[in-house]
Amino acid sequence: MNALATETSLPMMLNLAPAKRVMVFAPHPDDECIGCGGALALLAQNPEVQISVVLVTNGDGGEHSPDVNMGPRRLLEMQAALKVLGVSELKTMGRLDGRFELDDQFETDAQQLIQSFQPNWVFLPGPMDYHKDHLLVSKGVESACKEVDSVEQLVYFETWTPLPATHVLDITSVMDLKCRALQAHHSALKYGDYERGVKGLNAYRGLYLGFDRFAEAFVVQTRAEFENPSSWLTQLKGLGLSLKSRLGART
Repeated sequence: MNALATETSLPMMLNLAPAKRVMVFAPHPDDECIGCGGALALLAQNPEVQISVVLVTNGDGGEHSPDVNMGPRRLLEMQAALKVLGVSELKTMGRLDGRFELDDQFETDAQQLIQSFQPNWVFLPGPMDYHKDHLLVSKGVESACKEVDSVEQLVYFETWTPLPATHVLDITSVMDLKCRALQAHHSALKYGDYERGVKGLNAYRGLYLGFDRFAEAFVVQTRAEFENPSSWLTQLKGLGLSLKSRLGART
């Protein structure tokens, strides 16, 4: 780490060693690559780490999508992307893409998945994300995690909205792998140059590590922190929901 990163106000390095059973909640196909594809690739290199990825929505592109086969095709693309990263377990929840509603049934279903897998780390979308599905999935998954004792740490990843990062992870060694996995999401790449965006974001985050590095940034909360209603992140979540209500008509 470079000299700048020795300042206590800058993000710490994320130590993957304590991760034993890791569960990732991805609102849509490709979120797992964009937000934490590098982390998944590094974790998958350790045969002692068990990984389960959960796709929350059906990935059909929303009610106005002209392609009735979008959902099944994107599921296959996600399976291919995870295979590149070294992950084999994918579970689906089948919620509506772009029309996700946070209700008691979702939290119950998420809790059952978490209880069944018994992760000690859970990756989930950032709590201030501008995408409504991401924001609500984050809120629901966090609530579900509070009910499962095995969860020791929440790791929030960034996709559409940069986070006030507490930790960064050097993914330089697996950046090419992450990009190859993202390239498997052919359907999404028709609508945006996500690979270029991801490289830019991860290169920017890599500045914390010095020259020519790529990094993913996260907000990490221990169990004591995410159960504390007065924590700084809880206050930011309230701000995120407030911003979402103001921006809702634009998404």
